[in-house]
Amino acid sequence: MNPFNAITFAALCGPLAQPAAMAQDFIAQPAPIMAKSSKGAPSIDDYARSIEEGKKALSKLTNAMDDYYIRLVEMDSQSAKFYVLENGLETTEACEMFLRAFEEDIKKTIATEELPDFVATELRAYWRHIAKARSSATRLNSFSKGLMRNAVEFESETDLVAVKELASLTTAKMNTLKFH
Repeated sequence: MNPFNAITFAALCGPLAQPAAMAQDFIAQPAPIMAKSSKGAPSIDDYARSIEEGKKALSKLTNAMDDYYIRLVEMDSQSAKFYVLENGLETTEACEMFLRAFEEDIKKTIATEELPDFVATELRAYWRHIAKARSSATRLNSFSKGLMRNAVEFESETDLVAVKELASLTTAKMNTLKFH
C-alpha cells in the first residue's frame, strides 16, 4: 500500500496552510475592521506554534515521499512500475501542484505584504521547508513518470571497439596529467 495516500495528504493540508494564514493577521490594517477588532492579532506564541506544526507536517510529508521514492528505486523496474500503477500517480501529482502553488503564495505574501520582520523571517524559513517538500514531490513524480515511459532504442552504426579505444586513450592521458 502507498504510504503516501490522499488521506494523509489531506490531513496535512490544514497545518501546512495555517502559518501563512496567521501571517496575514499581523499586517496592520489601514482602518479598523469590526470583524477583526474582537479577534485581534494572534499572539507570537500561537504563531510560533503554528510554524512548528507546519514544519512537522512538512517533515512528515517529505519523509513519506522520500521513503516511497527509495522503495521504488530499490525495486527492479517492472516491480516499481507495477507498484506505481497499483498506487496511482494522482496523489503525488496533486501534492506537487499544491506545494508549488503554496510556495508561490508564500513568496507573494513575503514580497508584497507589510509583515513585521519576525513574521517575514519565520515565513522565509517555513518557505524553505515547503521548497524541500516540493523538491521531494518533484523527484518522486519524475521518477514515477519515467517508469511509465518505454525506452526508446536507436539504430546505430557506431564502432564500439573504436569507442572503447578512445576511452582507453582518454583514461591514459588523464592519468599522465597533474591536477595538484
